[in-house]
Amino acid sequence: MNDAEPGAAGPILEFEALLKQFVERAQDTMASHSRLRDLIRVNNDLTSNLDLPTVLRRIVEIGLELVGARYGAMGVIGDERRLEQFIHVGMEEEIVAQIDHLPEGKGLLGALIDDPQPVRLAVISSDARSSGFPAHHPPMESFIGVPIRVRDKVFGNLYLTDSKNGEFSVDDEELAQALAATAGIAIENARLFEDAEYRARWSTALVDVSRRLITADETDELDTLIEQLRELAQADLVSVSLVSADREHMVVERATGLGADTLTGMSFAIAASSAAEAIRSGEPSIVTDVSAYEADGFEEHSLLGNAMVIPFSAGETLSGVVGVARKRDSMPFAARDLDMGVSFAGHVSVALDRYEARLTRRRVALLEDRSRIARDLHDHVIQRLFATGLNLQATAAAADEATATKIMDQIQELDGAIAQIRQSIFAMRQDSEATSTSLRARILEIVDRSGDQLPSKPRVSFLGPVDLMADAALTDDVAAVVTETLSNAVRHAQAQHVDITVSAAAGRVTIEVMDDGVGPGESPRLSGLANLRDRSDARGGLFEVTQGSSGGTRVTWSVPA
Repeated sequence: MNDAEPGAAGPILEFEALLKQFVERAQDTMASHSRLRDLIRVNNDLTSNLDLPTVLRRIVEIGLELVGARYGAMGVIGDERRLEQFIHVGMEEEIVAQIDHLPEGKGLLGALIDDPQPVRLAVISSDARSSGFPAHHPPMESFIGVPIRVRDKVFGNLYLTDSKNGEFSVDDEELAQALAATAGIAIENARLFEDAEYRARWSTALVDVSRRLITADETDELDTLIEQLRELAQADLVSVSLVSADREHMVVERATGLGADTLTGMSFAIAASSAAEAIRSGEPSIVTDVSAYEADGFEEHSLLGNAMVIPFSAGETLSGVVGVARKRDSMPFAARDLDMGVSFAGHVSVALDRYEARLTRRRVALLEDRSRIARDLHDHVIQRLFATGLNLQATAAAADEATATKIMDQIQELDGAIAQIRQSIFAMRQDSEATSTSLRARILEIVDRSGDQLPSKPRVSFLGPVDLMADAALTDDVAAVVTETLSNAVRHAQAQHVDITVSAAAGRVTIEVMDDGVGPGESPRLSGLANLRDRSDARGGLFEVTQGSSGGTRVTWSVPA
């Protein structure tokens, strides 16, 4: 028996080894079945959700669960091959608040963007592509990064760090890749659904705007229009700026949102502004960082980041731009935002034109009513009073002296009343004639009279409903401003060219006259403009005489309408 024992040990060991292999294979099979069940559950979970922000966050949460990671993030790649969104899970909010800024797509994360291939590391710091972590960032060791593709285009990357098992295995990497494939399908479904809802919202709003512009009463629809644009575009600031006659400056006429009260009425040099390219080309554009451009005097400018700049026209001439901006670190605008913004901006000039046309019709009706009243007074009331006076004269001739005296006194009262009515008719007709001569016509008439005294005829531009916002008294003041400034350009400035811009917006009428003469300096010509300052002061307005950007003189006269 003892001699058989050594021989029996061999089969026993072989059996134990075989049994161990069977157990390991069974465990592997059970683990594979478990992973398969997990992936099926993940697929159902992700593809049943159509809200894109929720889908992106769930991808990260599921990734942590599948591979046993402590931290995870989704980096969405923008147009400039850098991260435009970074959705992170696992870090406490207090820690996040202490970190200077979220990743921008540099170092190891940037390498995955430049070369979208799976990456698995046991120790992050051992990789030459790692650039370390910012201050207050929790330490991280192991790492898995896999690209997420949507229709064969890299949408972003899934990052998983710090395995609870020490380091990530090959199986963990395969699970992460399988999750990324499912995530691509879920993201595409959510994007299609979100895009359909997005376009439906804009289409409904555009129909509503069109209806209101057609059926609106005498109210100004522009403020309502740009506020609706701000809400639809999820923007922080929307502005409407008009381009000056010299095409060198633009004035912000309307604004809503961040710093709107400060921004309205401000003037900026086009060449140094974020709108320069859009105005030059006449095409809408997306500006990556508005704060990189000059905006002296507008403090909130530094808070802004991505923006859309959309030109609009009056007829065939580009007359202004609509600016739609978001704060820094907000979601950047996409091409579809620009398409919808262009459709909306097309209503800006329509809103101004509709408003002007409605007020013109109302003014014409008022003038017609005045003319009818004047005609009725002349043809009927005065004639009846005159006939009554003649009858009284005949009665006085047959009456005694005392009665005749009283009758003659009443006849004199009737004559006085007739004279007053005739004076009122004359004044009414004068007012009708002055009103029917629009502000545009008055200015063009002044320019025509002075045109022969200059080498070239002055160029005139009108922006906004100038005829509608200027009453007779304001029209006279504006005419005086244009007359005096043209006179100064002819007599003192030795100007070759003069540009006149008359704009009406945001409850103000503004006249800007620019010449290419010798400039203001200490010239006695300034004393001749004192009357214009008095006129602006009387209306609580603004009057400035400055040197133009290319020499010459710029006169600005702006008052509330």
